[in-house]
Amino acid sequence: MRILSTALVLSCALGVIAAAPAHASHDLGRQVLQPGDGWASSGTGTTGGSAATTEHVVRTAAELRAALAAPAPRLIKVRGVIDVRADCATYATDGYTLAGYLAAYDPAVWGRDTEPSGPLEDARAASARRQAEAIALNVGSDTTIVGDGRGAGITGANVRVHGVSNVIIRNLTFRDTRDCFPQWDPTDGATGNWNSAYDAVSLQRATNVWVDHNTFTDQPFPDSAAPSHFGRPFQQHDGSLDMTSGTDLVTASYNLFEDHGKTMLIGSSNTSTTDPGKLRVSVHHNVFRNVEERLPRVRFGQVHVYNNLYEPGPTFVYAWGVGVQSKLYVENNYVKLGNGGAVEDLIYNWGGTAITEVGTLVDGKPVDVLDAFNAANPTAQLAGDAGWTPQFTLGLEPTKRVKNLKAGAQQRERYHVAKGTDFDTVQAAIDAAPPGTTITLGKGVYREVVRVPATKPDLTLKGSTGTARDVVIDYDNAGGTKKPDGTTHGTTGSATATIEADGFTARDLTFSNSFDRAAHPEITATQAVAVKATGDRQYYDRVRFLGHQDTLYADTRAVGTRARQYYRGSEIVGDVDFIFGRATAVFDQVTIRALNRGGDPGGYLTAASTRRDNPHGFLIMNSTVLSDAPAGTYYLGRPWHPGGDPDAVASVVVRDTKLPAAVKTAPWTDMSGFSWRDARFAEFRNSGPGAAAGPDRPQLTHDQASQHTRRAYLGDWNPA
Repeated sequence: MRILSTALVLSCALGVIAAAPAHASHDLGRQVLQPGDGWASSGTGTTGGSAATTEHVVRTAAELRAALAAPAPRLIKVRGVIDVRADCATYATDGYTLAGYLAAYDPAVWGRDTEPSGPLEDARAASARRQAEAIALNVGSDTTIVGDGRGAGITGANVRVHGVSNVIIRNLTFRDTRDCFPQWDPTDGATGNWNSAYDAVSLQRATNVWVDHNTFTDQPFPDSAAPSHFGRPFQQHDGSLDMTSGTDLVTASYNLFEDHGKTMLIGSSNTSTTDPGKLRVSVHHNVFRNVEERLPRVRFGQVHVYNNLYEPGPTFVYAWGVGVQSKLYVENNYVKLGNGGAVEDLIYNWGGTAITEVGTLVDGKPVDVLDAFNAANPTAQLAGDAGWTPQFTLGLEPTKRVKNLKAGAQQRERYHVAKGTDFDTVQAAIDAAPPGTTITLGKGVYREVVRVPATKPDLTLKGSTGTARDVVIDYDNAGGTKKPDGTTHGTTGSATATIEADGFTARDLTFSNSFDRAAHPEITATQAVAVKATGDRQYYDRVRFLGHQDTLYADTRAVGTRARQYYRGSEIVGDVDFIFGRATAVFDQVTIRALNRGGDPGGYLTAASTRRDNPHGFLIMNSTVLSDAPAGTYYLGRPWHPGGDPDAVASVVVRDTKLPAAVKTAPWTDMSGFSWRDARFAEFRNSGPGAAAGPDRPQLTHDQASQHTRRAYLGDWNPA
């Protein structure tokens, strides 16, 4: 932690001499909320820690906690991303496992009439308390916490603004405040629900708080991608920004809320005795993107919701929740319903009586949302006057001006991964990176499992030296390797890197799965994937893929979807089915190294599972296959029919490629009872000692070969 003082102060302990910026108005940490800017500007106003004579610049969780404990006023600048997360197993205690919990409270065993109780529920609660203590960050009065430049953020934390006043939180990205131990409640609703405990930012008994220009997201583990248990989504995220327990005088402005479920709750419960007369909140110029509900949901408070942009996603439930004694004034908001939702769904009646809703534009057209709601909900009618008129309306503007509103924390376009730089791990950089970011990896071996989710399009991972051997991402899970809960990873779960995003590029690095068969004779499921690639327009340039069985899983996100992938100047190493999947993939100027594992067959280069209606599976062109396996022991491929699927009809073309003597004279073979002759296997103009013509080696004509080119496979996408 670096401390900067407005007077020149020598700190022997920290060895720092510095001064605060001369132009305080340009310093986000010194800025205060302007008069008239929402409810937080009323009363004594909101100045946070702007008057602090000392600045705390923090880079780690320990430094942040120390700064929060320092005397007020506090000006805390977060540099980079502070990640407080740990593996969930770190918090688990008293014998808790998810598998055990699911077995104990399965409705078929426990029933649906009572909440869980007993040893495993006690263990879950004890584990949750351990996590709560580990991730809590308690903010005191007269504090400003601000991101210092682009890309600053806090990951996995529960920021608590409880029982304090005069707090400012700005320019931070809050990610993945994930509850490791959600509670199952079979009595919650008709079919039960999983309930999580931690908000990214929680305001309780707080007054005069300004939350501005922050980004709130569940990435990289949104609940939308979580599994279901007992027929209900396994919800691990609670609120993004919740205001309860008598909180009052809050302005939330220019924040981006995305990829979340229950987003903003204002008010504790229908029977609260502390909330009436309080919960005065302004919510303006925020972007709500791909969020489901509570945008916000209000009880009791006078809440002014104005000039926000709503872009609901496919799982949208509602925006404005009208709760008991609420006084929602919804003004000049722009809604885009192209990705989900209907006009009448924008409002939900949670026991309220009225809402003022004016100036709403839906896809550019004026719409009376309240009329649409009342028409669709004749038994839950709402009146059109909330009974008050907002006074603190600085920045209120015509709705059309927020059609393309930009909000959220400042993001970086480039990150660096190496000890002592922006991030120590590849996954931490991916988690922090917005779409389109370039992440440069320093020389070294990064021993970790990596995932690039579909919500991170157009990322680039590249090695810093220009030599793939210098930068290695490696892990050693196999399909039969056991996870902490006792189950096994399976083929997909064994992947060192799972790349789901469209537009992904990797350059000058190595992906490796170093699982050692000989060292683990007890594991019979030896599939060990280095990369599973499922996104469209993925480009791998001068990349090495190292493994044995199932090295490169070139696939799509789901059956019936397509994905184009281009592998150029790369190296792929393995022995059994080490290039497999249903993607449309072009391997151009690639070195394929078939390992010598002894015996005959020595191995299989490919195991495509191309869909029947896709004419383009794997195209290997202008490449070289190398092997020191005995002559005539390797197959070019066999047809994979996952689960016996008859509509998986492999398509593999090998053309203009040098083949070694290890390749069999009859290089295609059957798999799991499916004949290779029913697949779409062919060669064209290959060379080398393994190239030959014969009745078991289908060859393309020149006319046919013209349909098997890079352009034919990649279509309108030109990765160059």
